[in-house]
This record gives sequence, C-alpha cells and structure tokens, in this order.
Amino acid sequence: MIDISQETLIPVLETKKLVPISTPTIRRLTASGRLETVRVGAKVFTSKEAVARMLQHGPQPSHQSTRQVPHRPNSEALAASEWLRKRFSRFSRDAKKAA
Repeated sequence: MIDISQETLIPVLETKKLVPISTPTIRRLTASGRLETVRVGAKVFTSKEAVARMLQHGPQPSHQSTRQVPHRPNSEALAASEWLRKRFSRFSRDAKKAA
C-alpha cells in the first residue's frame, strides 16, 4: 500500500522513465494490482518505492486468474434455446419442403 505521507508520488505513465516498459504493460500492471497506485481526482499516481516493490516480486501473475473459463450455459439458457429450437424448427421444415 502506498503511504502518501511518506512516499513521493509520480504520475503512473512516468514509470516508463524508471523502467523500460510500454504504456499498455503499465496499464495491465495497475489493473491487476501488481503496481500499487493512488487515484487523486482523475489522475493516477504511483511511487518509486511501489515500482521497486513491483520489480522485486517480478512478473508474477496477480491473485486474479486471467485464464478464460469456458462458457457453460445455465439451465435457463438451455431451456430458452430448446424453446427457440422447437418454435422455429417449422421454418426450416417449410424451407426444405419448398426446395
């Protein structure tokens, strides 16, 4: 946690001057919580100490999983899709008869 009374705050995007990483990487690090930030109004700040702490821990994955979970429809979705299939199956049968 950043202690704003003891640490010097710098704008988050200025961390590129301390560490050679891209802007999208900085945004991913802040979104995942690996780079500690403080929001003051609309601006986001970090500290040199927070950057050093992030570098000490290395590129570890955050506590949140970034793995995509396969979609599993719930029972309501299955019931709705079955209803739609039955409701509109006559249209496909009519099209086959016309052909």
